[in-house]
Amino acid sequence: MYCKNCGVELEDDMPVCPLCGKPVNGPHDAVQSHASAFDKQEIYLPPSVSRKRKKFTWEIVSLALGSGIVAAFIVDFIISHGITWSEYTTGIGVVIFCYVSVFAFWNKDAVLEIAGGFILSGIFLFILDIITSGVNWAFRLAIPLLLCLSVIAVLYIMVVRSARYKGINLIAYAFLGAALLCLCTEAIISHFRSEIWRLSWSVIVSACLAPVVMVLLFIHFRLKKGRDLERAFHI
Repeated sequence: MYCKNCGVELEDDMPVCPLCGKPVNGPHDAVQSHASAFDKQEIYLPPSVSRKRKKFTWEIVSLALGSGIVAAFIVDFIISHGITWSEYTTGIGVVIFCYVSVFAFWNKDAVLEIAGGFILSGIFLFILDIITSGVNWAFRLAIPLLLCLSVIAVLYIMVVRSARYKGINLIAYAFLGAALLCLCTEAIISHFRSEIWRLSWSVIVSACLAPVVMVLLFIHFRLKKGRDLERAFHI
């Protein structure tokens, strides 16, 4: 059975839909056919349920990140008698927390949310760098890496939105973005460490991903460009 309000699959003994909360009165009143449920392009999620889910996700992620940061600080202080490597793990945790917070509480377009997450993360990273080492790595390492990641994510979103056929080509574009991120990451890290732009392992990774991208694109166009990703993988 499928809920006629949101299309989620139901068990026979469910009195209430677990996704939208609508009561299941009977097999004919609360469900719709298998075909119509899967033909829906989008599943409607009531705003109140969506906000609750986002808040719950934010709470879980915040607790996990906070526990990890505290544990890293304690281990680092015991081993090094100070704050050394835990500064970087804290920075990563702060970035994740900022992006999750923006996506959870700022209901805007995905591109604007990514931009907001980047700005908020950059501010917190700058403050963290000042507190710990006095502007050493924020502008030269963390913020450039974060900018590359954000730009690649925005470009991927724009490509997905502009793609006429959303099939296996989306996976190919994701691999292409991963290769570009590897190149940017190694270049920024090498410049931070030795003031030289150098590429080595990222070139190997990109070379390995290139045939994968070409094969996926070939499969996509071989399927006459009309095969949706959901139907291709039965999801």
